[in-house]
Amino acid sequence: MEIRGFKQDNATEDWSKSGPTLRFEYWRTKENDWNYGLVFQPLSLRYRDSLRSDLSAKGKTFRSGDQASLDYQFPTVRFSANKPIFQNEDGSYIRAGGSAVVRYAKVGLSASRQSFSDTNLLVVPLINLEASKPIGSGYSVFARSDFLPGIGGHVFLDGLYDVYFGARKKMGSANDLDVGVRLFFGGYDPKKTDEYANRIFFNALVVRYTF
Repeated sequence: MEIRGFKQDNATEDWSKSGPTLRFEYWRTKENDWNYGLVFQPLSLRYRDSLRSDLSAKGKTFRSGDQASLDYQFPTVRFSANKPIFQNEDGSYIRAGGSAVVRYAKVGLSASRQSFSDTNLLVVPLINLEASKPIGSGYSVFARSDFLPGIGGHVFLDGLYDVYFGARKKMGSANDLDVGVRLFFGGYDPKKTDEYANRIFFNALVVRYTF
């Protein structure tokens, strides 16, 4: 998690949180046609640590060294669609399409003398890519990503990226077991005084069963 004021250092440097979370996905799939997916990712975290630098935002000033707590909510709903652009006889494929993410964010920062809370709701279009490569004995390497590079700033840190990569085991005609890693990161820079930057780095070990 990263919070910084306009032209200021990261006030929450090295703040981190670990814990389990759930992700719900529904996909309607057709081998040679469009696939459609609906994804819901709830995320609610509470951090508590000392501020690493001064932070001026929303008319409030927080001082380096102050003990502070950060309540962060970031639930997202994603609608995706993709179709094959490459298929091989061994079952390998690449799919491409697009996604629309409806994202609600709530940030609440509290210290002994100051506090502020901010919310926003965004609808963001993303590029969707999916790929799979069989490796034998019912196993395959599988990857899926939704992303939008930053424009007019840092390509990665000012964009939005949700990337999954892992191994898939075929458990039945309509059942799969996935084990892999997910990287979710992105945010924005403040453009003027009294604004703040909000960037998130969310890394997860994923176990997913499809039925």
